[in-house]
Amino acid sequence: MNPVNTKPYKLPDDATWLITGCSSGIGRALATLIASKPGHRLIATARNPADLSYLPDDNSGNILKLPLDVTSRDSVDAAFASAAEHFGAGFHLDVVVNNAGYSLSGDTEAATEEEAHLEMETLFFGTARITTRALEAMRPSPSSGRGGVIFNISSLAGLCGFPGHAYYHAAKYAVEGFSESVAREVHPDWNSDASLDNTLHVNNPAALLNAQERRCVCLNVCIVEPSGVKTNFEGHSKARIRPHPAYAAPDMPARRLETYVNMGIQSGVGMMRPAAVAEALYLAASRGERVPLRLPLGATAWKMGTAKFESLLRDFEAVKDVSGMGEQL
Repeated sequence: MNPVNTKPYKLPDDATWLITGCSSGIGRALATLIASKPGHRLIATARNPADLSYLPDDNSGNILKLPLDVTSRDSVDAAFASAAEHFGAGFHLDVVVNNAGYSLSGDTEAATEEEAHLEMETLFFGTARITTRALEAMRPSPSSGRGGVIFNISSLAGLCGFPGHAYYHAAKYAVEGFSESVAREVHPDWNSDASLDNTLHVNNPAALLNAQERRCVCLNVCIVEPSGVKTNFEGHSKARIRPHPAYAAPDMPARRLETYVNMGIQSGVGMMRPAAVAEALYLAASRGERVPLRLPLGATAWKMGTAKFESLLRDFEAVKDVSGMGEQL
């Protein structure tokens, strides 16, 4: 398979960030952080731009607030066009964070087609729309481009399935598969300057190698998998399916999980601060190292993710003789 994110990434001092879902939670915390970084430029988006009033009105033009509904291709196209017009010639996106989304929870049997489709439309197709436009804006060319990072916000729910959130899991699993596939489509040696004249270094291979290394602007995709975060996710960022009477008993798995989650929210134990998640994303982009394909955030995500893969290996081993279908494995 094509390798992923093969080279160290250096975040430019004048990096331009585009972040979706900046009205609250992780998006708001990250937008606030980037707005505080001298030299960095921020494109903060939300369905309602009034929700971005917490950001300063920047006279220097480094902060751009835009309306963006990720479920609408026209809205996505308009946002990218407005950003290009605002920042002018040489506009380039360095970091894109696909954060917009909400959770759909409840009894799957009772979910309507409309509820299921809107969840997938927002979390998966919205992420896909922004990602493909970001690739176009970041992809190196002879005249412009310097690579970048696309952070697609998945979740622990993109690794492990829990009762009562089937369509949320489906969307996050889709984000994971889509992101990994796209990451493997990106050529590891794309250059920002296709006009690099190799003949200048024909007698000096070391000079050619150094020139290519300096110009390498690999485009990176990172799947971010946080566990519980202290946001409004259980408030206005969560939609609830109409309860189904067959799942109403308190000992049903979904009801037991709801009780556990509510206890965790009330106590705050194990819940990460949005600002801490924002700092982790900035560190992943700016530390000058290889950007990981997957980035679990929080002890819960790391431990449960590790347990999931260990369990998967055991399950594979248990059916090894069947899986081989007569072949030696």
